[in-house]
Amino acid sequence: MPPPRTILKFSLWLLIFWGLLLTKWPGLEKTYAAAFRELGDVVFARFWFWPQATVRFLDPKAVMPGQLPPGVDAPKAQDVLDTVMVLENRDAPAELSFVRISSRLIGYLPTAIMIGLVLATPTTWKRRLLGLVWALLAVHAFIILRITVKLLVFYCSDKPVALFHPGLFWTKFWENAAFVIHEDPTVSLVVPVFIWFALMFRPSQWTAAQPKAPNAVPESGREKVDRKGTTAG
Repeated sequence: MPPPRTILKFSLWLLIFWGLLLTKWPGLEKTYAAAFRELGDVVFARFWFWPQATVRFLDPKAVMPGQLPPGVDAPKAQDVLDTVMVLENRDAPAELSFVRISSRLIGYLPTAIMIGLVLATPTTWKRRLLGLVWALLAVHAFIILRITVKLLVFYCSDKPVALFHPGLFWTKFWENAAFVIHEDPTVSLVVPVFIWFALMFRPSQWTAAQPKAPNAVPESGREKVDRKGTTAG
């Protein structure tokens, strides 16, 4: 078990990093939301295996002319739901679906938790920085998975933009999966903890060195004592 001093130091640094990262600093939330939408446009420009499907990420407060068909208005932002995903199916060009999501809850929260865990880990700064790179890649893969599961609910249902119709069982399956992976805020904490544990946890770095037994005699010393204490029969 890790010594109490190591646990206390880790906990204090973790609270400090989380306090700094999770505070709503002026401009930080807006900056991250813009980056979140840019990354979403790059990753989901084509929805994976369906080239006829397109997903765009818009700021509902700043929809530019030409981003939506004439006469179509984007849903308004609601509280933390600061991003609108516009779902299109080229096989049904007259139809659009809108999905409101929160860049903070879906993306920033697990990212901040991940950064805090890695930086608070009691190890060298070189290992922390290297681990941070891999941790950020892993947590963003998780964020992409969260959005993908949410999109599948709309692309495999009776919505106008649906790409396929898997039946009632699989439709309910994706709806339940979206609720757990995308909607449940607990997942934003649990998954980063598992990623951090897999990437950064080394028992040898957390456990204090075992003290040597008192009056222990090395093997070579015991051999010398045995030889000196042996007499010819």
